[in-house]
Amino acid sequence: MDMTLKKDIYEHMAPVWTGSFSRDLTAESIVPDTMPDAASVVDAEGVLTLRSKETETGAVVLAVSLSVSVMYMPEDGGAMESLSVVIPAELRADAPGADLDCQTVARARIRAIDARMVNSRKLSVRADVDCEAAVYQKRSLEIASGLADESGAVHILTRSAPMTVVSDVREKTFVVTDEYQLPAGCERVERILSQRVDASVEDVKYVSGKLVFRGRVRAALIYGGPEGQITASRYETEYSQIMEVDTQAADVTGAVTLMLTGAYFDLPDRQEDGRVRAEIHLVAQTVCRETREMTYIADLYSNRTVLTGQEEAVPVVSSAQSIFMRQTVTGAAELMGTAGEPLSVSASVGSLTVDGETVKTIVNVRAILRQEDGGFSAARCRLAAEFTTDAAAGTALQNVSVTVADVYCAVTGGGLDVRAVLQMEASAVRSRTISAVSGIVEDAQAWEALSPAPSLAMVRLEPGEDLWAVAKKYRSTVEAITAANGDRTCGLLLIPKAR
Repeated sequence: MDMTLKKDIYEHMAPVWTGSFSRDLTAESIVPDTMPDAASVVDAEGVLTLRSKETETGAVVLAVSLSVSVMYMPEDGGAMESLSVVIPAELRADAPGADLDCQTVARARIRAIDARMVNSRKLSVRADVDCEAAVYQKRSLEIASGLADESGAVHILTRSAPMTVVSDVREKTFVVTDEYQLPAGCERVERILSQRVDASVEDVKYVSGKLVFRGRVRAALIYGGPEGQITASRYETEYSQIMEVDTQAADVTGAVTLMLTGAYFDLPDRQEDGRVRAEIHLVAQTVCRETREMTYIADLYSNRTVLTGQEEAVPVVSSAQSIFMRQTVTGAAELMGTAGEPLSVSASVGSLTVDGETVKTIVNVRAILRQEDGGFSAARCRLAAEFTTDAAAGTALQNVSVTVADVYCAVTGGGLDVRAVLQMEASAVRSRTISAVSGIVEDAQAWEALSPAPSLAMVRLEPGEDLWAVAKKYRSTVEAITAANGDRTCGLLLIPKAR
C-alpha cells in the first residue's frame, strides 16, 4: 500500500537565541594643559553609537563607541568647561546556536552614566550599557498535509491552524539632517559643551512589499559663549523611511529597532546665520511577521491494515499582537547643592522587569541648575514606572522596550519637580504545540491477528461524541455512518463496517 505523505514547506526565519547583557564602560582622562584645573564635576552626558555588528559561531559581538562630555567647574572660578572622553568597547555575549549565516537584531543603550574627579587634573567616567539581541536563522518547516495517493485506502483527519512566522529580517541605514535655531538671546556660541541624541519609532505600516515607518530624532545641546555664557536648547526632527521587505502576504506586521551610528553638529560659519547644522546617522533593523494558515494531519487509519501515525510535537506561534503604550511619571528631584534655574534635564531607563502582563522599570533623571552667582548645581531622582498591558490571557510579552519620549522639570518652593513621558513597545505572543502526523508505520501481522469485525454494529453515542473516533474504532467511515443514520449524530446509531 502506497502511503507516501504529501508535505508542505514553510520557509521562515527562526529565532535561535535571544538575550540581554550589560557591561560597565570605564575610562580615566587627563585634563589637557590648555584647560584649567577641575574643581567639581557638574554633569556627564553621553552618546552611544554602533560601529559594527557581527554574528559569530556561538556568539554575538557589537562594537560600540561611547562619546562622553564631562562638564566641570574650574578651580580658577571661570566659566564651565567640557572635557570630551571617547570609550570604544566590544560587547560580546554567548549565543548558543548562532553561526555566520544568522542575522542579528540588536539594540544597545545607556542605562546610567556618571563622572567624578580623581584629582584636579584627572576625571573618571563610568557608564552602564545594556544590550538586547535576537538571532535569526533561515529554516524550512515541513508539515504533512495529506497523502500523495488519494486512493481512499487510508482515511486522514486534517486540521488547520494559524501560524505566525518571522518572514524577513533586514536593516537599512539612513541619515536625518536638519538645521537647529540657536536659543533666543544667544548672539554667539563658540562650542558645544554637551550633546544628547535619542531616536524613536512612532508608527510602522506594511504596504505592498514595503515597510513604512516614521518617528522622531531628539537632540539636546548645551552651548558655551565667548564670555562664559551657557545656554541650552532641545530640538526635534521628524523622519519617514521606506524599507523593501521580502514578503507578499496580506497580514504582515513589522517591528523596527533603531541605533545611532553617528551624530554630528556644526556651528554656523557666521554668527548671523544663527543655525546649527545637524546630521544624525541611524540604522533601522526590522523584523517582519506574517500569519499563514497551516494544514496538518491530526490522525489517520485504514480499514485494510493496521496503521500507526508517527506524531511530532510542532511548536508554533499562533498570534503576535503589537503593543504600544505611553504614560507619564512624575516625582521630585533631590538637589545636590543650592536651588537655581533649570538649564537642562535628561533621563535614561534602567533595567526592565516583565511579570506576566506587567512591565516595570526605573527612570533615572538628571538636571543641571544655574545658580544666581553664576555657578551650577545638579539634581537627581529615580522614578518608578509600571505598564499594565491589555495582553490576552495565555500570551507572553516579548521584545519589550521602554524609551523616554520626553522629560521636563520645573522649580518649586521645595525643590525640583520632574515629569518624564515614557513609551513602551512589546509583542504579545501566543504559542501552542500541535501534535501532527509526520510518518506512517504499517503492521500487517497485527491486522492478520485481528478477529473479523461484525458487518454492522449498534452503538449509543453521547451528544458531541466524535464520529471520527467512532469510525476508526469500528472500522467504518464518517461518510458511512452519516449515510446510515441521516441527520442523527447521537443516541442509538447504526455503525456499518466499511467495504
